[in-house]
Amino acid sequence: MYRLRVGKSISFGEDFSSRMSEAESAELDAFDFDLCAHWREREKEIALYGRLEDGLQRIEQSPLLLNGVHISFGPVWEFSAIDERSRVSAVRLAEEIFARVDPAGPGCYILHGSWEPIADGERPQRLEQLKRSLRELRERTAARICVESLPRTCLGNTSRELIDIADGVDGIDICLDCNHFLREKPEDAVAVLGSRIRATHISDYDFVDERHWLPGIGKIDWNAFIGALEKTGYDGVFNYEVKAPAQEIKENFERLFAAYNGRQRS
Repeated sequence: MYRLRVGKSISFGEDFSSRMSEAESAELDAFDFDLCAHWREREKEIALYGRLEDGLQRIEQSPLLLNGVHISFGPVWEFSAIDERSRVSAVRLAEEIFARVDPAGPGCYILHGSWEPIADGERPQRLEQLKRSLRELRERTAARICVESLPRTCLGNTSRELIDIADGVDGIDICLDCNHFLREKPEDAVAVLGSRIRATHISDYDFVDERHWLPGIGKIDWNAFIGALEKTGYDGVFNYEVKAPAQEIKENFERLFAAYNGRQRS
């Protein structure tokens, strides 16, 4: 029987403690500490990060596994910026987060390879700039660093490009967001990426754009997806990135794996 630990991405904000309590009451196994709540509003983001230690204190009190820390994204966090000052600035911001969060022992840091849109002519240079940033960041933390699979024109929008990024920098893994694949099926991407997958963001979608729906609402073939994960040997967290109560997530997780394991026995 194949079974993973179940987790949920919990956004750091005013209600972080209550959301943690909800996840604990639902008996989830793990969570991702999501630092992206105010990525659109830099002043609010700076104010939020001023209270980061409050969140870390709450995490220290929790029995849940701190699976991953999702670094913010957007123009300020552009690790693939062609402008060198902008790239270095983004790296410095991430390094500050590492220094403050590393004592909590996160399993990995998850970051976006780029903002968007990216013009085709810029793509090769942007990929090299991203790899340069990753090499620098890799030296600043003992935790793993995962580049997330992204949609549309973002860097890392196909499994092949993700391999180019991960294999181009020692010690870099993949966070597989299964509702971000717009050019291939999620289960096919899993098969291609294989053991490079270190973390997951689980949600459903319509194959048109990212939706972050609860699994079962969209078009993902969950038996095929879970089967592909099992074949890679993935034994990490099945981490939901959806707006749903923790108890509903736990029930959804149990249904998905009961259906998958039931099919395997039949």
